[in-house]
Amino acid sequence: MLSCKDVADRASALIDGELSVWDTLQIRLHLAMCKGCSRFIAQMRATDQLTAQVAGVQESLQHEADDGRLTEILSTLRKEQSRR
Repeated sequence: MLSCKDVADRASALIDGELSVWDTLQIRLHLAMCKGCSRFIAQMRATDQLTAQVAGVQESLQHEADDGRLTEILSTLRKEQSRR
């Protein structure tokens, strides 16, 4: 059976789905018996999800900023063209 250290060492691989079926089964067996590791994995999953959400928000904000900058550039170009 896996130790808590083994589970902690493989936590990221578990969450990312990078473990074999056998390794995943061993970890799940450990998690069924160890509340501490179950909480640890739950916290890791929550952190992973929040990080993905923040990255999505930052990307969205960057696109909005890029869109705003593009609108500003196009407006300036139109003004320059109308002056000519």
